[in-house]
Amino acid sequence: MAKSTNIKSSLFLKYHLGQDDKGKEVYKTQTFNNVRTAAADEDIYSVGMALGSLLPDPIVEIFRKNVHLLTEN
Repeated sequence: MAKSTNIKSSLFLKYHLGQDDKGKEVYKTQTFNNVRTAAADEDIYSVGMALGSLLPDPIVEIFRKNVHLLTEN
């Protein structure tokens, strides 16, 4: 049986910059690495909202990416 260990976690903020010349929506994603792997999703979300409030553009998505190491148990 395989064992999963969370070894890395990152926070991503996707925000809306507006529209380009052709009317297409433009977004930017900002990445924050080295997030505590044991941090609760609710805490990560709260931090994302707090960081988003500092940006001049509206937050569209807050997401978290975890990297897991799979080993044989």
